[in-house]
Amino acid sequence: MKRQTWAALLGILGAFAAGADAKVMGVDTHKLGNICDVEFVKARAGDPGWVILDGRTAAEYRAGHIPTAVTYGKPVVTTLKHSADGRVVATAQAEQLLGQIGVDNEKGLIVYGEKGDYHVAIEQYPLYLGVRDFCFLDGGYEAWVAAGLPVSNTPQAPKPATFRARIANPNLYYSTKDLIPIVEKGAPGIVFVDTRSAKEFNAEENTVIRGGRIPGAVHVDVKANIDPKTGLMLPLEQLAKVYAGVPKDKTVVLYCHRGCRTGFAFYALQALGYPDVRIYEDGYVVWGNRFDTPVENEHYFNLRPFANRIAALEKENEELLERLA
Repeated sequence: MKRQTWAALLGILGAFAAGADAKVMGVDTHKLGNICDVEFVKARAGDPGWVILDGRTAAEYRAGHIPTAVTYGKPVVTTLKHSADGRVVATAQAEQLLGQIGVDNEKGLIVYGEKGDYHVAIEQYPLYLGVRDFCFLDGGYEAWVAAGLPVSNTPQAPKPATFRARIANPNLYYSTKDLIPIVEKGAPGIVFVDTRSAKEFNAEENTVIRGGRIPGAVHVDVKANIDPKTGLMLPLEQLAKVYAGVPKDKTVVLYCHRGCRTGFAFYALQALGYPDVRIYEDGYVVWGNRFDTPVENEHYFNLRPFANRIAALEKENEELLERLA
């Protein structure tokens, strides 16, 4: 079924979500938006029209993976995103990387990781690039194993293909350049959702120069989207409560530190029928390290604990050298 058809059915599905057995976010169906369950994946394992990507480490892949799944040999988050600031790789590089695992313009892509791992969502980059169909396995590899489905220890060699990006959603990402004037002027039609931890949101845990948040941001911790035991997305009725403070008649802009934690929020809001959900792709790692960005509840990074720790290590080293002399 086409993605747009699912979008049209979201309202209908939500009506009976509360009473359905837990399948995908409480809905008795195998695919909702870009979330799918193990039955959906099972039906496509070995289907030439689909590529299944194991987004975990090489060691985890070797220990057991979904049959026919391929791997990059390293986590997908460090493949399609820059290892330092987490920005998605350039379009030309993404085309090469997707083709490398066998994705062409006529194939769908399923990605999975371990349960609750938002990193493998890779900021919905395949949606931006125009992959024919993109699906994230709810509950990850553990959900597959828990369902009693077969696993494989045999590496699957991908069949290289040619993928050409057809930018399907050019408005998916906001850049820092885009957002600075919007935040400075104040945009009543936009609401920011910060998916970081409460400590990051309140600048109590700070790994950038200027801790805090984008002014006016609503806080919804990434953990609020999933069942902590199963790693599955919560049923729609519960997600509706989680996002009750986020209006549907505004453009919703999601952000976290490096973009990874926006994945679950994107899927949740998509399933709840929010019409315009976007991502601040640079993330707070960029916003908080610049001096020209508006910051609410601003607090600066404190280097004293690191300086004290370095001094203590130097002293320990000197004492060790004295004992060895």
